[in-house]
Amino acid sequence: MGNIEQLIMNIIMFLFSKHRHLVFTAFNQSKYYDAVNNLKGHGVSYRSRITSQVTGTMGSNGNSQYDIYVKKNQVYSAEKAINSNE
Repeated sequence: MGNIEQLIMNIIMFLFSKHRHLVFTAFNQSKYYDAVNNLKGHGVSYRSRITSQVTGTMGSNGNSQYDIYVKKNQVYSAEKAINSNE
């Protein structure tokens, strides 16, 4: 049942959010935070979607996917910010 609720929430977020353009996906939390910090540093508005699939033993992080979405008019700025070394 959790998967259905997550799907419905993703559809609602897509329909009502102006941040629809996927500009970055990471499977590592530190790379995700690096990208977010770069976006914030360059004043780019974004929305994140973090998908986790818990596997293995308790306390294990499992597999997490970090997606970052931006507004259409900020795609270029976001890509430039994410790829900067600042």
